[in-house]
Amino acid sequence: MRTLTCLFCLLLSIPSSVPADETVRQLQEELRKRNLYFGNIDGQTSPVLVDALKRYQTRKGFPITGKLDQDTATSLHIQAATVAVTASLPDLPVLKSDRARALTESQRLALQREAEDKPDLTPERVNKFVQDYLRDGETDDVAAQVKYYAFPVRYFDHGTVSEQFVTKDTSNYLKRWPERKYTLTGPVNFFASGNEGETELEFTIAFELRSPGRTTKNRAVGHTRNWWSIQAKGDELKIVAIREARLRE
Repeated sequence: MRTLTCLFCLLLSIPSSVPADETVRQLQEELRKRNLYFGNIDGQTSPVLVDALKRYQTRKGFPITGKLDQDTATSLHIQAATVAVTASLPDLPVLKSDRARALTESQRLALQREAEDKPDLTPERVNKFVQDYLRDGETDDVAAQVKYYAFPVRYFDHGTVSEQFVTKDTSNYLKRWPERKYTLTGPVNFFASGNEGETELEFTIAFELRSPGRTTKNRAVGHTRNWWSIQAKGDELKIVAIREARLRE
């Protein structure tokens, strides 16, 4: 692991005993998803990365410090364990999409049974829907990937967006990572939602992304936890909201 400079530690406001390069790599990936950072995913700080972080903080109305504070990290879905915490988080869901995870086990099971009782949803159908999405996500067919969404869709940190936005974002992502591999690493859990007609999915995938012909720095591997809200649209299932969080390895 490359030794970190003092400037690097100060930028991230974390103790040197924490693997800060992993935090910066996550930060680079999240800012790149939002078309704010276009440098290498190498876990190394730079003025370009600081400027990108400041633009993100400006967009979100956060204090414009260029440092990865807790509020900024939470907004970017960067694992809190990699960021110094100066105060305990409240014992409440921080994000609206955390609602199902904050439930007791009996409540979760009740919501899962409610979802499974829907005549248009079965574990087999839900699992196939996710697997089909992942397989199409490995292709270069933008339309095949965009077809899974119902528009307008609540799309990651971008809020509610149009089909045109998702098409452009998907196209840019395929150009950035021409080779992609996704593997479902566990069951797809699904729950009844508080929104009428919606069902919430929760699952984890492993990913491997490559840009052939470039340096090994242009390779990304890891796991993400994913949360979708879906609706049955006739004979099809559609994603009406989507979010993911990178898991610390």
